[in-house]
Amino acid sequence: MMRFRMTKINVGQFALLLSEMPTGEIRIHIDMDLKYSLEMKRIMVSMLFTFEIDDHKAMLLQLNCEFEIAAEDWNAAISDGKLTIPKEIIEYFGAQTIGVSRGVLHCKTEGTPFNGIILPPINVSDLVKEDLVISPVDS
Repeated sequence: MMRFRMTKINVGQFALLLSEMPTGEIRIHIDMDLKYSLEMKRIMVSMLFTFEIDDHKAMLLQLNCEFEIAAEDWNAAISDGKLTIPKEIIEYFGAQTIGVSRGVLHCKTEGTPFNGIILPPINVSDLVKEDLVISPVDS
């Protein structure tokens, strides 16, 4: 297992797009994006949650979490000029980002009719299809 620590949390965007809470079914669309810094040995998970009610966008939350990987483990993951971060690690980073998003969502909606919206359990393996392979990388 790669050793890491979460180094940064950033709310990229948050918006309540309706003034009142409709009574219809809530649908959540999730987009996940990965970015990296070779110099800082970091992976950033960016998640955009779009909440729709009655075919109207009701709320947006985009959250970024940065994870710094221990230098020894980062270097050990380099082979033939390619850095490979295993799918399981990316899934774990995604799960951590979702957990942080739940707390941010609660805080941002506190005192509004939208406070009852809670992110349900999300199967991160549906969002992460394969290892993250970055090349070329100096070893």
